[in-house]
Amino acid sequence: MSAVEVSYQEATETARIEAVPFSHLSVETGHLVLAQFADGDQALIEQLEQAGPWLEASVKRARKRFGRDARISTCFLVDDQTPWDQAQERPKPSEVFDLVASAGARVGFAVDYIACESGCATARDRPYAGPHDRSPLADIVAGAIVAEPEAGANGSRPPTGQSGWLSNGRRSPSVSVAMDAPQWEPPAEFGPYRHSVFVDVELWSTEHGSGPDAGRERQYSSSLLTAVWQLLRLGLVRNAGRAVATPYGFGPGEALPDLWSQLPSITRRTPDAAPFTAYLALSLLPARYRASEHAAEVVLDHLRFDEAVLVEAADRARGEAVPVRLPENPAGRISHLFFDDVHTLGPAHDTHDAHATRDV
Repeated sequence: MSAVEVSYQEATETARIEAVPFSHLSVETGHLVLAQFADGDQALIEQLEQAGPWLEASVKRARKRFGRDARISTCFLVDDQTPWDQAQERPKPSEVFDLVASAGARVGFAVDYIACESGCATARDRPYAGPHDRSPLADIVAGAIVAEPEAGANGSRPPTGQSGWLSNGRRSPSVSVAMDAPQWEPPAEFGPYRHSVFVDVELWSTEHGSGPDAGRERQYSSSLLTAVWQLLRLGLVRNAGRAVATPYGFGPGEALPDLWSQLPSITRRTPDAAPFTAYLALSLLPARYRASEHAAEVVLDHLRFDEAVLVEAADRARGEAVPVRLPENPAGRISHLFFDDVHTLGPAHDTHDAHATRDV
């Protein structure tokens, strides 16, 4: 998908879509709120330990499907947007990145890419990005949402573009005056299988910005930003045809910024890593993320995709040494594995020498 720009061009010209490199598989190995790093690496170790065996299994499966030379990359998402307890010191990017590197080494695999959630709202292609190195990703994705019209709608409920709410079905009728209330009707999923699983997703809230000229600003929800994150992993977001949030690799001696807002959206940590974008995306996450991932799928199911972007990915996949046929619906390229929060206590929980390095 891409932002819409109005311009004049010859009839024989076609939109130019910047290509991105593709791995066969992108594996998300965890997702933590920044505050969870304030007390060290315990929460991080617990997530990576849970993800490790499933990563190993997914690598074996990918190599069986796509050949021994299958390209596989790993990534980790840091939520740097959740409100911060001012009594705690905010960890710097360098501190978090070092924790991720050391924790990965302890559990037996490298994390190739680290992304920050704020970079899913506004893409930053390089450190200290200026206006020309930024793209309004959340605005682009929100603008591509096409909500399904509800039969019999009477205009009492504002459209998605105004309300910031998106559902996968028909809501219960709204009631303005109790005496005029119609007979109650349950919500219903569009095209259910026997019974409905109705989901109503909040895409954003609004609040007044600061400054004399500030209006009401959108605060995008984790559901919408999760959809952006998955689209980035699939290589399906463009800004007027240009690739956005391309991973940035810091060179030798190049220091990380001190502020998260100064980081690129996605940082490459392994110099020779396979591409960040991939034909298939797998997320290995704690169960508490299940709701936002389901909500993100609802968003993906209502997007108007740029056909040229879809074709570019499909053509590249078919041209692989082992040809890959991508599903028409990009949501079919995403899979999840949610693990529990049960952890072993006592001596068996000491991970310093418990894990042999695995070649992934």
